[in-house]
Amino acid sequence: MTTETEAGAAELRERMVRELVERGAIVSPAGEAAFRAVPRHRFAPEVSPEEVYEAPEAIFTKRAEDGRVISSVSAPWLHARMLEAARPAPGMRVLEIGSGGCNAALLAELVGAAGTVTSLDIDPDITGRARRLLDETGYQRVQIRTGDGALPVTGAPAGGWDRIIVTAGSADLPEAWFDQLAPGGRLVVPLRFRGLSRTLAFAREGEWLSSDTAIVSGFLAMRGKSADAPRVVRLAGEEVRLTVDERQPCDEPALQAAFSTARHELWTGVRLTGSEGLLPRLDVWLAGAVAPYGRLRAAPDAVARGLVGWILGTGAATVWNETSLAYLALRQAPKQGNQFELGVIAHGPDHGRLGAALAEAVTNWDNTARRHGDPVIHAHRRSHPEHPTGVVIEKPSVRLTIT
Repeated sequence: MTTETEAGAAELRERMVRELVERGAIVSPAGEAAFRAVPRHRFAPEVSPEEVYEAPEAIFTKRAEDGRVISSVSAPWLHARMLEAARPAPGMRVLEIGSGGCNAALLAELVGAAGTVTSLDIDPDITGRARRLLDETGYQRVQIRTGDGALPVTGAPAGGWDRIIVTAGSADLPEAWFDQLAPGGRLVVPLRFRGLSRTLAFAREGEWLSSDTAIVSGFLAMRGKSADAPRVVRLAGEEVRLTVDERQPCDEPALQAAFSTARHELWTGVRLTGSEGLLPRLDVWLAGAVAPYGRLRAAPDAVARGLVGWILGTGAATVWNETSLAYLALRQAPKQGNQFELGVIAHGPDHGRLGAALAEAVTNWDNTARRHGDPVIHAHRRSHPEHPTGVVIEKPSVRLTIT
């Protein structure tokens, strides 16, 4: 790049940092310094610096032969939120799973010369690209490895990694992450559970992991041993679909038949405003309070035609049994233009009981958990002899509970 282009990129970077600080994505002086130091545009040379520094979402850097995106550079706000949640410090040993180069460079700034950063990816094309870009930008000290991030990393530091940061969507917390995370370490991972995707920061507490940060975000899925796609039940063709995760029992023909019957509405009196941001918390809380649990998604036209109630594009919490289903919906609160009321829409012969149970769960959240911040997700190995009580989310390697 020319000197003029680099000067323009520096101005864009400074503007990006100021905006990230203003919106609270960057909260630490160390994070601010790292984002000022790393030439972000050098890690996405396929697009203009303006697009790199102003991108509200990820920039795609590799596609498969069928057109699927398989690698990207995350949006600046998400890089910042994840790094602040990870809390890396000088001298730490950090493993990044999912390579791109930019995040590894930021980590190198945060851990300093006394720390180490190892970036791992299953795709040799991606690790080769990351190696080249890191070398070109002066981050030769970052180690690049090719391999499956769900498996143990050979040559891991004695005592484990102080931080493990996963930059690809995962459907599990593999045993290797437990085995190679240091006592007192932190794991940051985009985790899918019950059809939800949340980037979670876990703190290690002995044999347990407990979350203390949840970020609403989406990531490209991991490939390799831990890859596991959810089941999609088509309730009304492609217009209305139910995402069922963790192989929960689900009779697709029975639910299709139920959905074709009349809808029954039950409104809870629980109200939200658009500025509170509480619906994502409720979604997670319900995932740990009711079972089975999935996400009902509908095409905009299906909502407009009244085929489903008013649900957001991120989907609606849904429960079901052998004959019926019920899902969470919204409506504008009567006589309150800036408030929305939560309700339940149910279908099928057992609509009354199933709808009432989901409505009661929403009311319980409003009475007991609404003002207590993000729900806490606890994870422990399936091999652990202690079995948690309540609603348990069974993953291949771990059991999750939500409180």
